[in-house]
Amino acid sequence: MSGGDISAAHYPKANVSGAFLRGTRALNIDLSDAMAKGTDFRRATLDGSRLSNTRFEGSRFERASLLNVNLSGASLSDTHLTGARLGVANATGTDFSRARASGTDFSGANLTGAIFDGAILREAQFNNAILNGTSFANADLHGARLTNIRLINVSFEGATGLESTIFEGSCAGENTNVPAGIALLSCQAVRLPGTEELRGGLIQTAGQ
Repeated sequence: MSGGDISAAHYPKANVSGAFLRGTRALNIDLSDAMAKGTDFRRATLDGSRLSNTRFEGSRFERASLLNVNLSGASLSDTHLTGARLGVANATGTDFSRARASGTDFSGANLTGAIFDGAILREAQFNNAILNGTSFANADLHGARLTNIRLINVSFEGATGLESTIFEGSCAGENTNVPAGIALLSCQAVRLPGTEELRGGLIQTAGQ
């Protein structure tokens, strides 16, 4: 199947490995806990879909749209993600090891615990993403944009291209191994208002 519309379809725990879904419109589908190895999703639209814990190893997502998808716990190792859009995706604990993701947009995504070890991320965008416990070990980050991010417990061990990576507006937590020659401000602790402050009306809303 290619170029059709399967929006809102339910395929949990299905095996679609090797399927040809190029250009398919698949909004809000449920493909969680499934097997989708070597599947062709090039230029497909998967916005809002549930893809958690699915095995996508070796699949192709070039120019695909995966906005606001749930990829938590999924495996996308050795996938082709060049030019794909994963804005505001939930990719907590997702494995992107060795993915080819040049120019991929992860802006606003939750990438807590995600693994990008050995991935090619040239000119990829991570603007305003959540990076906590994320690993970029041995990744290629030439020209990537990691702007306006709190880099907490992030590993850049063995990563290349960091001299051309853009970190504007970002800061590093104490357990982030910032490579030599990269100057980043230290993240300040986030202080939440106490009960007495809230009760006393010290936190004002706009217009008051």
